[in-house]
Amino acid sequence: MTGVLTHLVTWLAVAIGLTVALDVATRVVVRRRDLRERRLRPRAELAIAEYLAGSAAMPDMRERSVVLEVAIEAIYDLRGSERARLVELLEQGGYVADAMSGLRARRRVRRLRAAETLAAIGSPAAVPALLAGLEDSDVDVRTTCARTLAEVGGDDVIGSVVTVAERDMVTAPGAAAAVVLALGTARPPALAHLIRHGAAPEARAVAIAVASELRLSEHAPLLQACLADRDDLAAAAARGLGMIGEIRSAGALMALAGDEDRGPAARAAAVTALGALGDLSALPVLEDQLCAQDWSLRAAAAGALSRLGERGLAELSGAAGSGGSGLAELSGSGGSGSAASAGSGSSGSGSSGSAAPAGSGSSGSGSSGTASAGAARPP
Repeated sequence: MTGVLTHLVTWLAVAIGLTVALDVATRVVVRRRDLRERRLRPRAELAIAEYLAGSAAMPDMRERSVVLEVAIEAIYDLRGSERARLVELLEQGGYVADAMSGLRARRRVRRLRAAETLAAIGSPAAVPALLAGLEDSDVDVRTTCARTLAEVGGDDVIGSVVTVAERDMVTAPGAAAAVVLALGTARPPALAHLIRHGAAPEARAVAIAVASELRLSEHAPLLQACLADRDDLAAAAARGLGMIGEIRSAGALMALAGDEDRGPAARAAAVTALGALGDLSALPVLEDQLCAQDWSLRAAAAGALSRLGERGLAELSGAAGSGGSGLAELSGSGGSGSAASAGSGSSGSGSSGSAAPAGSGSSGSGSSGTASAGAARPP
């Protein structure tokens, strides 16, 4: 028994010694590499800068890792002909070919590094390898290739890119959303494939958000069609129509705002969008929502009315002056007095903060100045 324990202790000591030796060796190698890169980096930076300035001399490609690192850092800040010149240099130096070969590596880490390198360079020459990368078993490799194809690929690859974005939206929502954003930025018409009925709901929600944030008015008809969809998609589409300023959607938004069979979130988003559009024909619908049972609808209606100029402010003041329970409760929730003071211009008792909740709703457009303006214009 003692002999067995002795052998175990011996092997354990050997294993610990090997581990320590390996750690020390790794640290030495890393330190030497860092020192070498620090020594070579200024030379590589100068060579690339001179090349971009028009020098016919090619940078020394023997220190490939240093040159690639410097080039990728520079390429993010370059546009136009300078960027194209640097991409051409990396193609001629074999860096793009190396990364394309790396996409076929067995190790996942190497494939992902290769995909990220190709994404940074953005060379159209890499399209065939990137297309093959869409079938990679790793979701990060797939989505990185898809994002790059959205930026540098032709129209013939967009369908494959959309497929990856839709397929991976649940398992890797952040990476897939980056693909959708790349489509919206570089290929706006491609978002139609994801906004239309039939696409996965998760992908549709992201595509609607991207189209809204980028103010892609070409997708306004599709967003309007989404108002009849489930409440979360309808709410996102309504916000988008308000952000785009699609005045032709006012009728559909008013229908959604007044539909008591729909959820409060979707209706409140439609109310807020109507305020953003500034369509005075929506006044009756917005005034009706001041007495809605749901607080979010009352808040959204007050905020929307405050954005419709003098007539909207007059309607808001009139509702407050009539002592309507809906607006009174909304105002009371802000803890700064009764909304009725918004319409008490004759008594002079309204203060700059007393009617603030009436305009603060979901749109956040109300202010103390707006409240004061309302107090000075009784109906």
